[in-house]
Amino acid sequence: MLQFSALTRPFATADRRARAYPRLVALALTAGVFALWVADLRMALRIPTYSDWMGPPTSAMDLAGCVSGAICVLLVALAARPSAGPRLTLTAGVLAPVAVTAVSALLWPLPKGMFGYPITMAEAAGIMVLLALVALRCRAWQVVLAAALTFGAAYSDYLRESFTPDVSAALMPVVVALAPGLYLRWHRAERAAQVDLVRAAERLAIARDLHDVVAHEVTGIVVQAQALRHVAERNPAAVREALPEIEAAGTRALESMRGMVARLREPGDAPLAPGPAEGLTALAAPAGPGRPEVAVHVSGPVADLPPEVGTAMLRIAQESVTNALRYARGATRVSVVVTVDGGQVDLRVHDDGRGAGLPVGGGHGLVGMTERARLLGGDLDAGPVGVGQGWTVRGTIPARRGGDGQG
Repeated sequence: MLQFSALTRPFATADRRARAYPRLVALALTAGVFALWVADLRMALRIPTYSDWMGPPTSAMDLAGCVSGAICVLLVALAARPSAGPRLTLTAGVLAPVAVTAVSALLWPLPKGMFGYPITMAEAAGIMVLLALVALRCRAWQVVLAAALTFGAAYSDYLRESFTPDVSAALMPVVVALAPGLYLRWHRAERAAQVDLVRAAERLAIARDLHDVVAHEVTGIVVQAQALRHVAERNPAAVREALPEIEAAGTRALESMRGMVARLREPGDAPLAPGPAEGLTALAAPAGPGRPEVAVHVSGPVADLPPEVGTAMLRIAQESVTNALRYARGATRVSVVVTVDGGQVDLRVHDDGRGAGLPVGGGHGLVGMTERARLLGGDLDAGPVGVGQGWTVRGTIPARRGGDGQG
């Protein structure tokens, strides 16, 4: 059988690596745009020091591009975070080009000199990073919207400078920004499709194992049981001879199921259910407001019990404690005593309440507990100790695998 953990390990490793660096990547993007903004700011502050400056007359508007650049830095810092969802990413991808375009419109009527107010490096890098993030995270129409606004922001450069508009030059940053975002989006979808294929193959393998191994053994058990039903009265010896074979087939089917479950689980996964020792320990609880104390005492190698015996014992104890907590009026203590000795498990659950440990006239808890014990060759009885002396559940189960076949 294919092992799901082994088949998906390359993809799981890739996922862990992809999750290991998102904050670092977000920090690098933000730091890069911020470094460009610092360079733009230093350049704008140095403009008044040039005696042969041939651009627009120096004024506070020299810092206009730095203002929209700072907005772009802030939006990149918000949208680049791994926790940023599509909505925040789209909002940032829309606001950044709108801010750049608004500054271009503000600078349009001002005198330009020989080269005007070009789009700053932080503005260009900011809108391109945000468009790449939109292409990676958002829906198709949202990507088109952000791309159109980014194109408009790049095209608005002619409002700042004295030159003829060039559509191809405005399209270039849009194409450059969309390329990495769309590629990462395609790569993520491709990886998800490959994982789905592996999961589908594993499901088929599990179905094949169930059919070829488990179903085969169970079918044999059913066929033998049907045959024994017809010959049991005429030939009791045949029943005794067939029972070990039926038991062996059931054991093989059970082991096959456990093997499949073990292969499907990762090495570090938590147990599917607590063992009997851990489960009994978890039942213990101190007294609280309106709640009696639950005391647990275990004697003998409970952890070494066969799985079916340990599970049955634990479920009976859990059900008995639950019933005592629900229906034992005025109880101050519920005691659970489990003893494993001489190939037998003895269980006793007693409360000192005034009411019955089970709802009168209803519920199937006692029937279910009795069936669990008898299926393993044991027995169980429950009832009041005396008038006003609480309720006691007593059970015995053979500690060997499979019991003695009674019940």
